Amino acid sequence: MTRTVTRNQMESLLDDLSYPVMRIDAAREFADVTLQLGDGEVNLGGLVSETKNDAFDSIDDLKTELDDVLESDHDDVLPGEVTGLSGRSESDG
Repeated sequence: MTRTVTRNQMESLLDDLSYPVMRIDAAREFADVTLQLGDGEVNLGGLVSETKNDAFDSIDDLKTELDDVLESDHDDVLPGEVTGLSGRSESDG
């Protein structure tokens, strides 16, 4: 089941994780979450997978990384897509 949240509601989801958490685990946890933004929507798991850190020690670390990704160009993350988690290699294409 897909969950849809606003950016303001995102923090409560992030708070549900046990920290520290690996990026891949957080991305999988949010693979079914659609984040509604003012200019459209994006998959939260896909955003997490685009962050720079491999792990997050706290909710603040993850929020900061997500803010950085949201401020950058995120047009290539499609709803329902979690980069690197599909099991397909780039050559499967």
